[in-house]
Amino acid sequence: MVKISTVIALGIFIAIIPFTGLPNDSAFPLKNILYVVCGLSIAILSILIRKELEKVIKHLHTDVVKTDTFTESNPNYSEESK
Repeated sequence: MVKISTVIALGIFIAIIPFTGLPNDSAFPLKNILYVVCGLSIAILSILIRKELEKVIKHLHTDVVKTDTFTESNPNYSEESK
């Protein structure tokens, strides 16, 4: 859940960056650096979330049904009657 919240927070931060008044000059483009760092962070987090989701889905879709096993011993009476 922390990873999903981080992705949402980074998305909000990316939406706010253009309105912060940070300089975008060619010598030190701070906005571009923040966009790249946030974008890479979102990509890495989404890969990690996807791996966790695959594990959960695999666990949910397993066909293993655990039940109590009951076997009844049934003697063969037909052989004794002969």
